[in-house]
Amino acid sequence: MKFVDITKRAGRSLRESKARTILTSLAIGVGAFTITLSLAAGAGGRQYAADIVSANTNKQELQVSQKQESALSGPQEYSDSPSVTFGGRFSVKQLSSADIDKIAAVSGVKSVSPAYNLSVKYITRVGAKKYNASVSQYNNAMSYNFIAGNGKNLADDEIVLSKDYITALGFKSPQEAIGQTVDLVVARAADIVPPQDQKTFSYKIAGVIDQNELSFASNQTVILVTPAAAKTMYDYNQTGTTTYGNYLAAVVIAKDGVDVNTVKDQLNKLGYDAQTAQDLMSTIFQFINVLQGILIGFGALAVLTSVFGIINTQYISVLERTQQIGLMKALGMRRRDVGRLFKLEAAWIGFLGGAIGAGLAMVVGLAANPWISNVLSLPKGTDLLIFQPLSVTVVIVGLILVSVGAGILPARKAAKLDPIEALRTE
Repeated sequence: MKFVDITKRAGRSLRESKARTILTSLAIGVGAFTITLSLAAGAGGRQYAADIVSANTNKQELQVSQKQESALSGPQEYSDSPSVTFGGRFSVKQLSSADIDKIAAVSGVKSVSPAYNLSVKYITRVGAKKYNASVSQYNNAMSYNFIAGNGKNLADDEIVLSKDYITALGFKSPQEAIGQTVDLVVARAADIVPPQDQKTFSYKIAGVIDQNELSFASNQTVILVTPAAAKTMYDYNQTGTTTYGNYLAAVVIAKDGVDVNTVKDQLNKLGYDAQTAQDLMSTIFQFINVLQGILIGFGALAVLTSVFGIINTQYISVLERTQQIGLMKALGMRRRDVGRLFKLEAAWIGFLGGAIGAGLAMVVGLAANPWISNVLSLPKGTDLLIFQPLSVTVVIVGLILVSVGAGILPARKAAKLDPIEALRTE
């Protein structure tokens, strides 16, 4: 008997017991629904995490710090290397100026920017009030949402402000602020005599940024200056203190065309802890994968339960069609074809269940994406449920194979039936 004919016969047999077929398929559909949604959530979560990392880092960028020792139960041994100690039990090693020079000398390194600890008293301009200032370094790798001006080729005497500062400083619009001058007042550190000394640094506004959900810097009331400008203020604030020239971390940019992992390996060999953007994503992805695995586990339990339903359905079908099986064998149908018939019936059940579950998951997921984005205040166009055709196909094919496996025992029973005894069955 041809395979196509057996397949059609299996379909007709299932249609003759529609209610039982649908109920068994729905049991599998529950597992397909859960697994499909889990895979979509994992794909969406990884894509969103990748967007965040790419918006805040450069693929050629590395975050470098000193390798830290784990906290011990007793007092820590003193070291002359720069560090910050907490309670005598835990200390954070810092990078020194010598470390910065050592890192800059590594083959393939384009630039090194220490994380300056900037302490700015306030920002103001002529005729405006004074406001607390949070100053950071402008990073070309970040995706800033400029609503006026831009940060291209930002000069050392220029500054980028968030929109909140524009309103507070009395500008009528972000566009009006471009080219205007603001003042940052920096005081010398408290342990420098006289501690009340302060200096005013004037900058021209080059750009104004608004919120960008993917960029950390754009979501803060922040002031951005070039690394050189940051160093100038840092030198005035910290020169003469015991912490001057010590940094918690540094941003290293590898040269174009140089494998960032090669630079990472060199820095690690020198005793530093270097992480690439890919390393940061790997940490986030690991968390997402764990959550996804838990959800898939629930789906797998539903599929496992449905396996027993398939076995039960197929066994009942064999008992109900004993005479029919005997007749088919008496007319010349081989044992192998009989077994194949029941396996194909199980495959049809698996296909229907997988298609129903996966299809329903896609409908629900696509409809829920806008609602999820709105509730979580995600950027427009961000989907946390991404359905990939390959994943959906794998789910359906996997469930077909599971169903066929579940139908093996009933198929064997049907294949072994003696045609004469089967025809005598009432």
